[in-house]
Amino acid sequence: MTETLNTTGFLITEIAGDWSVLTADFGAGYGVGALVGAREGTRAFSIRLEVLPDDLNLAPAVEGLSRERYLWQFYRTSKEGGDLPFWIELEDPADADRKMFLASFVDHALTYDVLCAKIYGTGLNLRQRRLLDTPSPVPVTGG
Repeated sequence: MTETLNTTGFLITEIAGDWSVLTADFGAGYGVGALVGAREGTRAFSIRLEVLPDDLNLAPAVEGLSRERYLWQFYRTSKEGGDLPFWIELEDPADADRKMFLASFVDHALTYDVLCAKIYGTGLNLRQRRLLDTPSPVPVTGG
């Protein structure tokens, strides 16, 4: 079962689309290109967490852990599993609908800025993943 990253307190700072296109430049303005990836492109996401407390008195627990420890554990579990993908709920700029995207962490290091005792900040870069027989994105149902 694929986990879902709890994004409570996360600030999504960037959503990007990337298309895989093979091109050839023949010079003098002549060229050719062919889309070789997904028609809808592959999404990338940048997230900023300005305040990431490691104190349950400062912010509600996430799955019984402080927000700082939850993120550290989630990140570590993904990396230990060979970049295991996970679900993240975001608004898709293609149609402004909320969707669940299968994603993984781009960076192989998680760095916390130390703001003061037990309060940290960090940033995350995610990239959409695709798995055979697992559609992504999928519309968010219910609510």
